[in-house]
Amino acid sequence: MPRRESPLDPGDGSLLRFAGDLRALRERAGSPPYRQLALRAHCSAASLSVAAGGRRLPSLAVTLAYVQACGGDVREWRHRWQLLAAELAAEAAARRRALDVGRAPYPGAAAFEAVDADRFFGREALLDRLVAVLAERRLVIVTGPSGAGKSSLVRAGLLTRLGWSPAVAAVAAAAGDGNGDGPGDGAERPRTGDGVPVALLTPGERPMEAYALALARLGQSVARATRDPSGPTTGDPVLVVDQGEQLRTRCRDAAERVRFLDALVALAARAPERPPAGPAGAAQAGCRVVLVIRSDQSGPLFAEHPGLAEAARHAVVPVGRPAPVELRRAITEPALRAGCTVEGALLAVLISTAAYQPGGLSLVSAALAATWRRRSGNALTLAGFQATGGFEGALARAAETLYDGLEIADRMLVRTVFLRLGAELPDGGPPGAGGGTAAALALGGGPTAGGDGTAGEVAGGDEGARTPLWRAEFDGPGVPEVLERLVRARLVVVDRDTVELSHYALPQAWPRLRGWLVEGRGASGELQGLTAAARGWAGADRDPELLYRGARLEHLMRRVADGELAATGIERAFLAASARAATADRRRSQRQQLTVAGVAAASGALLALAGGSRIRRAWRW
Repeated sequence: MPRRESPLDPGDGSLLRFAGDLRALRERAGSPPYRQLALRAHCSAASLSVAAGGRRLPSLAVTLAYVQACGGDVREWRHRWQLLAAELAAEAAARRRALDVGRAPYPGAAAFEAVDADRFFGREALLDRLVAVLAERRLVIVTGPSGAGKSSLVRAGLLTRLGWSPAVAAVAAAAGDGNGDGPGDGAERPRTGDGVPVALLTPGERPMEAYALALARLGQSVARATRDPSGPTTGDPVLVVDQGEQLRTRCRDAAERVRFLDALVALAARAPERPPAGPAGAAQAGCRVVLVIRSDQSGPLFAEHPGLAEAARHAVVPVGRPAPVELRRAITEPALRAGCTVEGALLAVLISTAAYQPGGLSLVSAALAATWRRRSGNALTLAGFQATGGFEGALARAAETLYDGLEIADRMLVRTVFLRLGAELPDGGPPGAGGGTAAALALGGGPTAGGDGTAGEVAGGDEGARTPLWRAEFDGPGVPEVLERLVRARLVVVDRDTVELSHYALPQAWPRLRGWLVEGRGASGELQGLTAAARGWAGADRDPELLYRGARLEHLMRRVADGELAATGIERAFLAASARAATADRRRSQRQQLTVAGVAAASGALLALAGGSRIRRAWRW
């Protein structure tokens, strides 16, 4: 007889409930001895016993081995472990937050700022190119997909190169100088430091106000430098416009948007000269301009303002996903500067998984910030990364936090967006996702690991199968605004004309989305069919022969009207054209029927007249 397990400590904590449920699972499996369970799980009996002890959280690999050996639902327990790990990590972070203030080498999901220049690594070659282009051109466009690190490159890289001292920036931040992300004026005070005067602004809802304020502050800085001949030699002033996509996503006044772009082009076109007296003198003398804009908004902005496109010809610096070698430096160098090391296993998981995800850069930074709070001594370890819930835990927390802050109507729109994006992934997961072993899941591959779950397959196996959706498919009422919120939360990535999930583990990591995909599986199939038909119709110059008719059209129209299918602009146009064609067909059929009936009636009347004439002639005889 195997000896009974010692009872769990009294209490109602999450860890104790987790251990109690593991014990209950073993009891339902017939209470096999741990030695027998170890043979099934390919794991030591001691590890399995400790897993159900309730004193500490077992590793993910041991938990999944325990559950699988007892015949439990591995997927369910995997998500339970992630949520518990995230909860315990949050508690540990709260206990250590006071010790870590100002010391963490990673900023999390937020962009790097000028004060983070000493921990900004991996983009040196791209920064050199940007500085070189700015030295040759007076107007430079920095563009790339969301989450590619454009703002970090400019704020922590370019501004520092231009002499924006991190120490001065820290003082300004402590003094409450706005960075344009909040309800303020959108302009930061210029810095001279040991380089050129620089002003930074974000357009916001009223870009001309932010522009005027930034220019006035820049003029004051240049005037001071001019009056002080003993000061450092300065070059042309530089005006940096970050998050230029706000000109289209937040500014609703097209005329003001055009005035703002006119002002930028004119400012860059002015030849540098000694500024006139007065705070705004530098603006009249001209300066160099750097416009940072998301790639999905750059095309529409150039189309709206051809002068901007012409002025920025041959001066566009694209920012894409970091290469693995850049990711390695971005991960290891900040830790080394803080006197820490990054475990090789953790480094391999981060690089192999995140380098091929659309939003991998911000996810890596967020995961490292959480792992830093659970470091072991001076080492960032894979165990600490797993204890935070990994990428999946970070994604689930970000998604649920965003969802909780939405109004009911916006929640419905978020569901619509994710159903459309998640429908592109087989079974609500990434293409090629296989069962994977418990060890593969523990190594952080999660649902992105296929086959045997090796990092190599994560890196290269699924990339070609992923199909981003067209941006035009998200143009329904209120959808673009909700999409912007998802982009800011790093859950969705937009690039030129496409939209995709920031990480293909999101459908598996976020239980709410997984439930939506299961509930809407039938609707997803119908929606995909409708999308394919609408695309084919649009690609064939709207050939009327490709339109729907009959019962299929009536069924889809009813589903869309009831809100069961979220049709986008092209799909609604397709259905509207199909409905018009069906109405025209019915009217044409009705006209034909009336014509036939009229002809039949006329023929009958003629026959009746002819018959009557014969009868009258017969009576005469």
